[in-house]
Amino acid sequence: MKQIFTADNTGIGKATEYIRLFLEKKRIKGKRNNKIVLAAEEAMGELVAHAKEGSELCVISRRFMGKTTFELSVAGEAIDIQETLAPTIPDLWAASDTRASADLRHIILRSTWDNLKYKNKNGINTILLTATNSSHTLFLTLGALVSAILIGILLTSVVSRELLIIFDDNVLTPIKTVYMNALKMIAAPVVFFSLVSCFSKQTNPLGLGRIGAKIIALYMVTTIIATSVGIFVYSLFRPGNPAVAAGLTADVSAITSQVKEISIKDMITGIVPSNFISPFLESNMLQLIFLAVLTGIAVGLIGDYSSKMSLWFEGCGELFLKIASIIMNVTPFAVFCSILSMVLKTGPASLLSVLSMFGTFLFGLAMMIAVYCLILIIFGLNPIWFFNRYTPYMVQVFSIASSNASISLNMEACKKELAIAPDIYSLSIPLGATINMDGTCVLMAVQALTLAQIYGVDVPVSAMLGLAISIILMSIGAPGVPGSGVIILSMLLSQIGVPVEGVALVMGIGPLIGMFISMCNCLGDVVVTTVVAKSEKMINLAAFQGKH
Repeated sequence: MKQIFTADNTGIGKATEYIRLFLEKKRIKGKRNNKIVLAAEEAMGELVAHAKEGSELCVISRRFMGKTTFELSVAGEAIDIQETLAPTIPDLWAASDTRASADLRHIILRSTWDNLKYKNKNGINTILLTATNSSHTLFLTLGALVSAILIGILLTSVVSRELLIIFDDNVLTPIKTVYMNALKMIAAPVVFFSLVSCFSKQTNPLGLGRIGAKIIALYMVTTIIATSVGIFVYSLFRPGNPAVAAGLTADVSAITSQVKEISIKDMITGIVPSNFISPFLESNMLQLIFLAVLTGIAVGLIGDYSSKMSLWFEGCGELFLKIASIIMNVTPFAVFCSILSMVLKTGPASLLSVLSMFGTFLFGLAMMIAVYCLILIIFGLNPIWFFNRYTPYMVQVFSIASSNASISLNMEACKKELAIAPDIYSLSIPLGATINMDGTCVLMAVQALTLAQIYGVDVPVSAMLGLAISIILMSIGAPGVPGSGVIILSMLLSQIGVPVEGVALVMGIGPLIGMFISMCNCLGDVVVTTVVAKSEKMINLAAFQGKH
């Protein structure tokens, strides 16, 4: 919908009221409405301040897939948007009224920079504002999750097992599979193009190396802490009743057949692919990162073509992030089908039968969340602000149950909610999905030691140390897909002398555990990304600390 107003204060006032009413019609009200209206008003003020005499203010409003966008444009001289959004705090009291008004406008625009885009084409200044109702999405997702659990429990009590299996196989599982395939489809392109764009624009390779070193170092720290937490919570509660083994059975032949040795040598040599296409087809994240870094550096070294190629890769990155954003709009429905499928498959009885192991694991995750809060505090960031912005994404990551499939979602969170520079999250998020598996480390320690107790296998301190080292090394190369933890567990059980068939005891609640693992893994990735961005002064603190 297109509306024309005069490019003056009167026109700004009328356009502001139009935007307010438009948002209310789209059910965006309260603080969220006020924030977008205020940002739009100040954006129009910035456009009008640079407008040509006699020009008009054009407002185009669109609503698509849960997002509302406003395209504001006025003919005039180009605006130095980087200067406008520069992270400086002006002295409003000492400035003149006109200057103070402009500085205040810049502060407001900086607080919403993650939802703002600017361009100047053919003498027309255009600012694009995006309004999303994230709280609405959060409530829908939570509602879908709770509804699925309640309906699942009800169905298991009144409907025969045979009918539930047919319903799950023919309705729920196909829907869940389509959604997961869509996320996996875009994971490789998002990682590749984001990293290439990041490296191709780097003018200071040493600075990028410093950032990469910080990211990897922090990932290693959280991985070691997670493994230690897993061993600690097991030692604290010592779950594992031998009677549990008789209550659960499963066909583990498909899992045990996949058991194979993992060596550091194989992991290093496997980083370099034999061809350029296979990493995309296999979603091999380590190989994709290698290709992206190599391509990004090469793009920056090809002379006259560098700027054009860099722009093209950046455009491709934005394209696949937009595709990811469209897919995310069906998340509540996918959450409902995924959770309902899990409840119908496992049933309430099997969930309760391994409650002690599961409870110990959850306590370990709670400790890891406390560790993440402590890390944020150490780096001068408020955990409440962080979780206020990332919680809606945590719920979605929980339902996806895949670190790789959540890459684009976490990038969107870093960009739109946490106000982190692309140079940081384009590197740290794909890297974290590959080498940072904090939730997996906690789980592997708890499950391996619990199964050892169930089977009566004594694990001395020396063996426990070797187990911890193996967990850390295996988690680095673990694929970020649902079910990968079972394969790792099989190898760990063989190492400490526990029958590999023990994995049957945890396969029943694998889907539920996978959701918590994915949530913890991704939370660790985003926390490390945030603190590294803070240390490099590549985060917009005004936007980060702002409230919805």
